[in-house]
Amino acid sequence: MTFTVRGGRIAVSLALGLTVISQLFYVFVVSQAADGGDGLRRIVWTLEMADYTLVAVVSLALLARDRAMPLVWGMIAIAGIMNIAQVGMGLAMFPPAREIAEQTPQLFGSILAGAFFLYFHGKALLGLAAILVGMAVVARSGAAAKGLGGLTVLAGLATAALNCLAMAVGMDWTWYAGASGTLATALLAVSLLLVPRQDPAG
Repeated sequence: MTFTVRGGRIAVSLALGLTVISQLFYVFVVSQAADGGDGLRRIVWTLEMADYTLVAVVSLALLARDRAMPLVWGMIAIAGIMNIAQVGMGLAMFPPAREIAEQTPQLFGSILAGAFFLYFHGKALLGLAAILVGMAVVARSGAAAKGLGGLTVLAGLATAALNCLAMAVGMDWTWYAGASGTLATALLAVSLLLVPRQDPAG
């Protein structure tokens, strides 16, 4: 199978879009489930693990192939790896830590805080990638492209700032950091498809 820059961009765009859908599903369905949604939570997190693995692997391949956006693909690849780690903590470490939470409440709190630090770091990187991709889209002709690019830049700036703040002060900013990150990821996914091609081989 031939790997092309265009095909890789489409794959990453679709994968990022799926992460947005899964996060919205988690917030509005899984977290609201009457029984706690433990089974559904594990399914969603496992699917996110596969999704972020695809994001990381394809972005690493694009890092080597796409001469136009190496920093963007590096940021997206590391963001994918950060999310793989934080989802893995949720799947592998949360259940046993919950079982002994009454005896050692600090243990579960520490694991939770560590997972969210990785989550914030990944979102901050996606925010920075959104800034760069949005600027590239703004350079295109057409009011629609410029408008989308401008929104992507603004969402990226907000995401990078809020998630850096959340890394510094802790989980009090989770809602704002997560909401801005979800918006920036959605706009990044769309904007990736509109970046002008600069490599005729891709």
